[in-house]
Amino acid sequence: MSGKYLDISDSLTWEDGLPRPPWDLIATWIQPDDDSLDQHVAWTAIVRQWLAALGPALGNEYEIIESEHFLILSAETSEIGHPLLGLAERCKMVLESTLPGVANFQCGGKHPVVALRNSDDYYRYISLYYPEGKHGGSVGLHIREGYPHVALHAKPLWSSENALAHELTHVSLHHLSMPLWLEEGLAQMFEHTVTGRSVLQVDARMAERHKRYWGIHGLDEFWYGTGFSRSGKVSELSYQLAEILVRLLVDEGRPRWFGWVREPQRRFFAFLRQAREQDCGETACQEQLGFGLGDLASRFLGSDLGSPT
Repeated sequence: MSGKYLDISDSLTWEDGLPRPPWDLIATWIQPDDDSLDQHVAWTAIVRQWLAALGPALGNEYEIIESEHFLILSAETSEIGHPLLGLAERCKMVLESTLPGVANFQCGGKHPVVALRNSDDYYRYISLYYPEGKHGGSVGLHIREGYPHVALHAKPLWSSENALAHELTHVSLHHLSMPLWLEEGLAQMFEHTVTGRSVLQVDARMAERHKRYWGIHGLDEFWYGTGFSRSGKVSELSYQLAEILVRLLVDEGRPRWFGWVREPQRRFFAFLRQAREQDCGETACQEQLGFGLGDLASRFLGSDLGSPT
């Protein structure tokens, strides 16, 4: 069976009026060791069929546009879709050039982005993948179930651009097993770097706020990732601290002496590849960078609150 010409219309399941392909079953139809099949072409054709069914289910205004590496389903292709398509290609280029050997966009076919026109469409769509109450006030998600893809609340454009840059960082790191604090810190940093918006400004007031909160509650909910999904200030502080610590690591890992001495950068990239969710990256930090996570946090918080317990 040729994946290039495979018709998946009879295989779709429908939930809340929206189609979902049986990705596990489809994977058995497209065998990676089938030399007669162009895997990328086959998977892209299937993803295109899925989006072609999803568009009308969301509304007749939705259209598919595509570039070399991305497929975007959008209701307003000229005002929203095309700017997002250009940004997606730029994000891919920036991430791969900035994190060589770490960022990886390889997948079956092109990367899909579903840009939903309003909050009703957005929450209707992501409710297929996340139970009610688990997605709060998000404007973008990297959905890892099935064929990984990005879902966005497409308006306003500046907000969807921020979300796309953030979520594509997650896409590029999906193949690794990073702890959440590290992946979110990188995603925050690249979102701000690529779009140039909402750049984190650390001042004395912010630093004091962090020192007070983490000093009282400890860092375990940050290291283990539970703080990122909590409501209110805990989530805000977790995202801020993640970006601050990652930026400290990036600064330390920059090449020295006009780029001649690259050992710090090599160690930093090795840390990113080795860091594991199970121990929050502690082993990789000690082995590759020569210090523990508690030491890293103390550089900003001013006191040693300890590594993950």
